[in-house]
Amino acid sequence: MRGLKAEKYEAALIYLQRMLKEPGKAREILVTHISGATEQLALCSDLCRLNEWIERHLNDTGWKRLQNALNQRQCSANLQRMSLKKSTYAALAKLAKERGMTLNETVEHLLKLHEADGLVTNPPADSEEAEDINEEMLIWMMARSSGSDA
Repeated sequence: MRGLKAEKYEAALIYLQRMLKEPGKAREILVTHISGATEQLALCSDLCRLNEWIERHLNDTGWKRLQNALNQRQCSANLQRMSLKKSTYAALAKLAKERGMTLNETVEHLLKLHEADGLVTNPPADSEEAEDINEEMLIWMMARSSGSDA
């Protein structure tokens, strides 16, 4: 018997409601008629009723998709995405490998070093300190991308 855990109830209900709004996707995951399943899903006010609905209406493909969607959501709950230039990514990956760290640990380490050095991230535009910091950062990045140690 298929069954969801209590902590996944809300996310599963949202996912299933979204899937049933698109007829093409609904046909792929349901073993019953779409309109009846949609009406009954609206009545699922607790985990027990949702599990009964899943048993009655969801096919194996739908169950697998639901599980994958819930797992993906759980794994990416505390993650943020950002875009990097390939050269920047390569430099970070190389540094991480050299130190035996993950990319995330490497970025955190660099941020801690940055805070410890007392560097200002947004110095006043008329400040000489801004030019010094930018020059230091440029030299560091160039050294990293060329593979030499600075």
